[in-house]
Amino acid sequence: MASYRELTENFLETRSDSDFALLYYKIKPGLTTYVNKLVKDSDIAEDIAINTLTKMWTKIEQYNPKYQITTWLYRIAFNESLGYISKQKKKSSLDQLSEFGVEVSNNGTTNINIQEAYQEYEQMSEQDYLDEDNDLMETYGRALEAIAGLKDMYRDILTDRLINDMKYDEIADKHNISLQTVKNRIRRGKMLIAETMEA
Repeated sequence: MASYRELTENFLETRSDSDFALLYYKIKPGLTTYVNKLVKDSDIAEDIAINTLTKMWTKIEQYNPKYQITTWLYRIAFNESLGYISKQKKKSSLDQLSEFGVEVSNNGTTNINIQEAYQEYEQMSEQDYLDEDNDLMETYGRALEAIAGLKDMYRDILTDRLINDMKYDEIADKHNISLQTVKNRIRRGKMLIAETMEA
């Protein structure tokens, strides 16, 4: 059976419907299961997974082939799920971490930065990729759960900065607060997240 890497390379080379379908149906079961863990609703999970995989076709130019395609897609699915959860005002146990400023290892306790780990992907086996994805998903959940438990003054600003990738001045304008207040709340919010995850 072809690996994620092989199927991705084939699709990037041909951009054909058939190669897209092979990749789509290989990724969809795991992605749907992952999203269902986030949103706790199988119908919504199915919709989010399909929307995410559709972006694999429409936004493939944004994908960096240096990394595993599932890492890119799971990040998209995570953000889609977060948007749904925010609208529903639900707290949910989520399963992935990326760019939260939290350093984690495979077991969630030591200091291996996720971004640094990306540099090692080319030497990893298919099973290594799967194990890495699972580890990231598990820690994502703990981090997002920590964010969801923060007071509004921290949660909303951290969501804008860490999830929506807004600039500090944009956040200040949006919330009608000073730039220094934004910096202070982000710094404090990150500290609270780290404390929660270490507890």
